[in-house]
Amino acid sequence: MLGISGLGVLLCAWFFGLAGLLGFLIGAGISYINHRWLEGMVDALGERITTGHSSERGGLLVLRALLRYTSIAVAAYVIFRVSRAGMYGFLAGVCLPITAIACEVAVELVLGLRHEV
Repeated sequence: MLGISGLGVLLCAWFFGLAGLLGFLIGAGISYINHRWLEGMVDALGERITTGHSSERGGLLVLRALLRYTSIAVAAYVIFRVSRAGMYGFLAGVCLPITAIACEVAVELVLGLRHEV
């Protein structure tokens, strides 16, 4: 995600200017935080299911999930009200995990096909 972010910064600055760049940085930051929170939530949920001895409370897990999506919605609304170019950059930043997953799939596919032959 960090490598693709560097490319995204350059592309957003080139196509959308400063507003797009700032929107992308905000979107990429939210994506990164969202990814970390999601990892923690999956770990806590997995521990809660398998052992039942998790220190995380179920309500807290739900609250954290709601906060993730609320932060994305609030940031998108504010950026949309300020700048359309910023909104394009923000959407590109928020979609960063999807791009990272697509790159990982491509790498695994190439490596898998290479070892298959």
